[in-house]
Amino acid sequence: MSKVLDFIKGNLIIVISVVLILALLPTGYVFSGKWNSKVQTKVKEAYDKEKRGLTSSGRVNYALPAVLEGEQDISESRAPNTAVTNFYKQAKDARIAQVNEVAERGEAFNQGDHVELVPGLLPEAPDPRTRARLGRAMSEAIAGTQDSPSVYRRKLQRLNAGSPPNPETLVQTIEQIKVQLEQEFKSANADGNMTDEQKKRLEDALTARRLSAYIGQAKSLTFFCDTSAIVNGSAAGETTTVTREGYSIIPATNWSPSQITESVAFTWLWDYWIVSDILDAAALANSNAASGAMSVPEAPVKRIDRIRVSGLDLNQGEAADAAGGGRAIRGGAADPVAEATASITGREPAQPGSPYDLRTVEVVAVVSSKDLPKFIDAIGKVNFMTVLDLDMESVDVWEELQEGYYYGEDHVVRVSMTIETVWLRSWVAPLMPNPVKEALGVPVTQALGDPEG
Repeated sequence: MSKVLDFIKGNLIIVISVVLILALLPTGYVFSGKWNSKVQTKVKEAYDKEKRGLTSSGRVNYALPAVLEGEQDISESRAPNTAVTNFYKQAKDARIAQVNEVAERGEAFNQGDHVELVPGLLPEAPDPRTRARLGRAMSEAIAGTQDSPSVYRRKLQRLNAGSPPNPETLVQTIEQIKVQLEQEFKSANADGNMTDEQKKRLEDALTARRLSAYIGQAKSLTFFCDTSAIVNGSAAGETTTVTREGYSIIPATNWSPSQITESVAFTWLWDYWIVSDILDAAALANSNAASGAMSVPEAPVKRIDRIRVSGLDLNQGEAADAAGGGRAIRGGAADPVAEATASITGREPAQPGSPYDLRTVEVVAVVSSKDLPKFIDAIGKVNFMTVLDLDMESVDVWEELQEGYYYGEDHVVRVSMTIETVWLRSWVAPLMPNPVKEALGVPVTQALGDPEG
């Protein structure tokens, strides 16, 4: 025992150190475990807090809007990611490019070959003298002159559309044949008179000659139509045909140059574009990919009786138009386009801020009953046009044959169609005079002389 004590006394520092080590090891283990647990807790809490902050405030909504009908929008919400951001940006740019391309093609399709008939008049002539000169030129282009046919007549000629044989000319021809045959029959008889049999042969020959003339004319045309079929609606329900004397609501020969304002000229031009599309649709329906244009006996569209373009009510622009030295025009409000209600297509006419304007047109035509769908399809292929309503009635082919209209062997019906036409403002509005814009809800541009313009 004394040896142990002596050893302790001799190595007191070592003994104390050993004792402290032995005592502190378990104590340190306990305290270090508790401290490590607290550190882990604090670090985890800080991490979770930072994570919540990043996921809540740093979340990005990625989206790709649908472009095609029936397509679903693509969207997701996630933390920012460079790769994801680049993917959505590239996909969005591609879709925007596709939409722009479709819009450009749609505008080009809608505009087609529709151009100004008299450049420099629309949307505003530089001065009254130029307005009068170009207005007169516009009226002569629409109504025609003795030296130059109207644009409507030239359009019909290009499409090889026309009328039955001229009745007066045909009567003269038949009369000549009648006189010739009568002389032949009488000279063949001793008494100088025709027998009953010869009279019957003469009647049959004249009938065959008349029918041959009708058939020959039908085979030479793509469809029957002349300028008398093109009319314009009016509030009173009256119509004026395209003739040498005038067109629509404006008889060119009765109007002074000062009365032919930019609004009048624009309405003439717009009406012509619409009528031109309808005629092109008839020509397209009557074309064959293999043989080209068909003749009336084989064609789906035999005859166009009437094309009535809906009128424009430009009363809202009356004051502005009158200030320019003319008068505002009113074209039949008694038609579907004058009512601010949507058609079966869902489109509403003359809406402020709308990308398009609507005009309706009534078309009455004699068509082959089995090929009527070809005409309806052609209407939609020529331009943004939709058939809203269609009625059919029977045709007395023998009665119309007496008038010179030969339709061939097909069963035919007379259809009355109401067609909605769409006109994109992206290319039409720059030609619109301000009174027209005011009436349709298109933003009006400042005049060139306006200091605010």
